[in-house]
Amino acid sequence: MKTRLAPIALTSRPRAARAGLVAALAMVVACAARTAPCATLAGFDPTLLGLTRVGTAGEPLAQRVIEREWGPADDSIYVEKEIPGLKSEAVAGGLSFVLPGTGQMYLGGKSNMRRGAVYALAEIAAWTARIMLHNSGTEVRADAARFAGVPTDTTSAWSLERWARLTQSDPSDLARLYAANPEEFYDVIESPQYQAGWTGDAPANQEHFVELRATSDRRLHGARASQSFLWVNHVASAFDALWAARSHNMTLGPALGLDVRGGIRRGRPELMAILVKKF
Repeated sequence: MKTRLAPIALTSRPRAARAGLVAALAMVVACAARTAPCATLAGFDPTLLGLTRVGTAGEPLAQRVIEREWGPADDSIYVEKEIPGLKSEAVAGGLSFVLPGTGQMYLGGKSNMRRGAVYALAEIAAWTARIMLHNSGTEVRADAARFAGVPTDTTSAWSLERWARLTQSDPSDLARLYAANPEEFYDVIESPQYQAGWTGDAPANQEHFVELRATSDRRLHGARASQSFLWVNHVASAFDALWAARSHNMTLGPALGLDVRGGIRRGRPELMAILVKKF
């Protein structure tokens, strides 16, 4: 006797489904070997697979179809309500991170507007300081380089030829250093051991050169500090706007509150936090 099987649909009973699947596999093997009738295999219960026997030999087994609809349950009490005056925390924080102070201005209110103005003024001051200090430091550094001159030129304030002649040293290493990295070369000739390379009053000329380089370093360091302050101002303004938005939303009025409920629903623990406004 031959029996055809329809596609198998598992029910939502995990243990029963697994047992039914094992039985089905055993039945298929037995049918292939022609050792037992497929529908009368010992221990096989068609209901484990959600199947029902509807005929005799040659007739297929019926398939139980389970349709599910996804969405809120019939007993759901979830309702969305628009609360007038509610502000987006993400928008406030994002605005202030991009441009400090704008998130506070988005929230409105005298206190927020004052803090927003402070962050905005700090941003303007930091950018002004950074630009001015960077430009000034770069200009003074160029002045120091112009004062020392090109070391391969014998008429420069500091000359390789003059230093080699007075110290009886080989200037080839210094020449290669200048060609590869002029900034590092100028750092080296600040040392007293290279004072002989300066023209005229060598100690005074070297001291003036060192002072120019030190002034440049201080101004460039100030520019980097201003850059760091800008990042701090952006982050601080964003966090302040985020906190201000949260405070604003939680104090829209005395009728607004947070209701936390817990319990057991359909055999599972459930915790719900609800923002409630009474009208």
